[in-house]
Amino acid sequence: MSEPQNVPEGAPADVIVADDHPLFRSGVVSCLSADTSLKIVAEASDGEACIAKLELFRPHILIADLSMPRIDGFGLLAWAQHNQPALETYVLSMHTELAYVQKAKELGANGFLAKEDAQSELLNAVRQDAGLFYTSESIGRQVHDYLSAPQNETLIHALRNVSKAEKKVLDLLTSSHTSREIAEKLNLSTRTVEAHRSSLAEKLDAKGPNKLLELAITNRQLILGS
Repeated sequence: MSEPQNVPEGAPADVIVADDHPLFRSGVVSCLSADTSLKIVAEASDGEACIAKLELFRPHILIADLSMPRIDGFGLLAWAQHNQPALETYVLSMHTELAYVQKAKELGANGFLAKEDAQSELLNAVRQDAGLFYTSESIGRQVHDYLSAPQNETLIHALRNVSKAEKKVLDLLTSSHTSREIAEKLNLSTRTVEAHRSSLAEKLDAKGPNKLLELAITNRQLILGS
């Protein structure tokens, strides 16, 4: 496992930029090069080439497009999470649906930016505290609108009454796990899982066949983020 080296005091942080569109990649490189605390050490046009360069250069920061040939941005995040966990990763994408943002966060990304915001916000993202998750303006508006929708406010309020044990079951339901699978993952009996599901259905007003499962899958981002 090769982790990025610590940045020596006063030295620039090494950066790799991966995007299969040469013009856009050039714009990102130009934007980052304006900051003397950053140094572009390599570029890549597909995921496989990017991994080879990550292994060779062991940079501190990776800026990656989500949609790339061979291995996509999610694949890169998963690889980095396992092989270079200290690597800071930022995703750029035209696909800004909340499900993509949530998945990138779950895979350890430090930020997710809409491509339309990259020129104005990328430097802000890489300069922020690495312990935070950065979302660019357009994505932030989507998150705000999603959380502010009346039906979601109702669900947020209801989730406050869910116990920790029930929340673990609900989180797994968002990925369509069966009661038996949940029982195995949480080391519980199937009967206990069914009891939690019944309580959740009551608290979340999701009564009826498959209503709780439907609610969990439809509101996955909200539930996992609560």
